[in-house]
Amino acid sequence: MSRPDYHQSLLSHKAELEAQINRRRDILTTPLSEASDELSAYDQHPGDAASDTFEREKELGLLQMLQTELDQVHQALDDMQKGTYGICSQCSHDIEPARLQRLPHTNLCSACAHNQSDNFERPAEEAVIRYGIAFMPDWDIAGYGYDEYK
Repeated sequence: MSRPDYHQSLLSHKAELEAQINRRRDILTTPLSEASDELSAYDQHPGDAASDTFEREKELGLLQMLQTELDQVHQALDDMQKGTYGICSQCSHDIEPARLQRLPHTNLCSACAHNQSDNFERPAEEAVIRYGIAFMPDWDIAGYGYDEYK
């Protein structure tokens, strides 16, 4: 795939993302009372209101994710104009063509992306919350230990 193909791929991905963002914004700007099929704001089943609220929050999360990806596409298009497209922003090596073909908006080579993904920090509350028995490392779901049959 040549550089103009990457450019066209980025432009089509940009248009697709913008359409999805607009669709999700329309969903989020519709009042919750209009989005539900209920005749009054008081719901007979509180679980329905909770489900509607969850769906609204999910749409907001998806909108934020799509907006972040659109920002990456804009950055890739800017990098094309500057002549730095396809160069890793961390190590300055060329990004693999197969990676660019799969993720044309990436700015990291596969090695730097792998190193960056290893730096994920667990949420702070996990240090405080005690795990239940199903998550104990020495507990075997089948009821017997693996070492027993080696």
